[in-house]
Amino acid sequence: MTQRLIGVGVGPGDPELVTVKAVRVLREADVVLVPVLAGPDPEPGRAETVIREYVAADRIRRLEFALNDTGGVTPRRAAAWQSAAAAVAEEFARGAGAVAFGTLGDPNLYSTFSYLAQTVRGLVPGVRVETVAGITAMQDLASRAGISLAEGTEPVVLVPLNGGVAALDQALASGGTVVGYKVGAAASPAPAVLRDRLRRAGRLDGAVIGARLGLAGETIAPAAGFLPGAQPGPGIRPGPGIPYLSTLIVPVRRGGRGASLEPGVPAAESSRRDEALGRPQPARCFIEPAAPGTLAGPGAPKQGPAGRVFFVGAGPGAPDLLTLRGAAAIAAADIVIWASSLVHPDVLRHAPENAEIVDSAQLPMEGVLPYYRRAAGEKLTVARVHSGDPSLWGAIQEQLEQCAELALDTEIVPGVSSFTAVAARIGRELTIPEVAQSVILTRLGGGKTPMPSGEQVAGFARHGTTMALFLSAARSGQLQDELLAGGYPPDTPCVIAFQVTWPDELIVHCALNDLAATVREHKLWKHTLVLVGPGLAAGGSRSHLYHPGHFHGFRKADPQARKQLRAADQAAADQAAADQAAADQAAADQATADQAAADQAAAADRP
Repeated sequence: MTQRLIGVGVGPGDPELVTVKAVRVLREADVVLVPVLAGPDPEPGRAETVIREYVAADRIRRLEFALNDTGGVTPRRAAAWQSAAAAVAEEFARGAGAVAFGTLGDPNLYSTFSYLAQTVRGLVPGVRVETVAGITAMQDLASRAGISLAEGTEPVVLVPLNGGVAALDQALASGGTVVGYKVGAAASPAPAVLRDRLRRAGRLDGAVIGARLGLAGETIAPAAGFLPGAQPGPGIRPGPGIPYLSTLIVPVRRGGRGASLEPGVPAAESSRRDEALGRPQPARCFIEPAAPGTLAGPGAPKQGPAGRVFFVGAGPGAPDLLTLRGAAAIAAADIVIWASSLVHPDVLRHAPENAEIVDSAQLPMEGVLPYYRRAAGEKLTVARVHSGDPSLWGAIQEQLEQCAELALDTEIVPGVSSFTAVAARIGRELTIPEVAQSVILTRLGGGKTPMPSGEQVAGFARHGTTMALFLSAARSGQLQDELLAGGYPPDTPCVIAFQVTWPDELIVHCALNDLAATVREHKLWKHTLVLVGPGLAAGGSRSHLYHPGHFHGFRKADPQARKQLRAADQAAADQAAADQAAADQAAADQATADQAAADQAAAADRP
């Protein structure tokens, strides 16, 4: 019997933002494990609270990851990391075939699941590790704040703020949307410093901070009013009260409706897969249709005096990666507008029998507007179903503006993005400590609309971190050249994913110097995502989050472990500085040598 350890992303905290697939996997698992803070009578963590909405409490087992003992490095604290993996191995020894571990957000973005999985692999040879993609905090915050994260050729840069202000400054200089995680972490910039950095970059206006999304005490507020330096708005606590897991979104500055949209690049029809994957295909399952009014909460469909439009993210393809909130929005709709070229038809199972179904695959914006006008005039509910997440290259901003002109209520329902779905399918975390702690989402320039100044792929490649490239496979030669020109070594690992989670999914691994040839060999022109970066192969080091020397708002650090952690961090910083100095010296020596050679050649040419 194959033993499976499955990391399940349960979203940012709102139980409605769990995917249908996540609920199925949690219910089918032999045992469900959740992280919890150590203590004699610990309160349920956020992941457990979400899971309890769908799984009986007696099927959930808690694992103590937060080591909050006092009195030095106790044996239990020193062995806790290994004990968590041993608990998983114990479940397998008892006969469990599938063990699910619930984690907030997505298990492949800033999650401790990958470290648990690495340890379990050492204890249980042959264990198969899988992940189920989840909605991230940035997607939920963008939805609630009405922010379109990316349009046209714009990039999105994800940065852990506890990595220091330098990474934030570089991201702000990119010109694209910047997402900062862990705003309230002890190592993150102080609130006043964060405000000053945003102001200096000219990006403070429009920036938004969200905390406890979908939960009691939820806060969504402009950063200008939330951070010190301005009078806080009603109900807003200033900087010192910022929770650890708060999220910052700094939207891109746009010139006007549609200014950043790039027309689609003509490409030949993509081929069907021409080789076996050699690994399990996405599971096919029956999805029980949602019924109108079955969900309640901040984002549940509501009846009101005005018409209403839901922009629903359907996920990357597999119909069970639709969220429960998305299913409820479709179930409440009088009109469902979907693109048959991008969205799985099984998503329509959730639509009422009498709903009007409109295929927008061949409709321009002007072809969709009449349905919005009808919704306004007849007080109807429309579900506009997009692939992936609507806030990422979903071209929804212009639709939101049209709805506002028609006095229509609108709501964005986030969806699983293809970049997290690919990470789940290949079983890799995208953010590996000391290897890659930022993720850049972008697309290749070209076509009729060039990339904005400062947003070239080669420029982003200089960061050397994980990059997800959308809508770029049709110009794979240019893509490879720009990635190499930016500084990625030729052997940098790449993942090429076509139709991820669809029945004809194809995922190919290659080195960067073989990227263009591999894309051409498989005739992958459309519906293809490329991941690139050293984190796709590296193991990285242990995360600080559950280290006994790390502290946050819920636990104290062990003094001895704290000293050891600081010493290790300083050693790593010294080594990084030495490596950078050596690289700078090598570059300077090469420049000197090149100049000497040029001078010598010039002297030889003189009569």
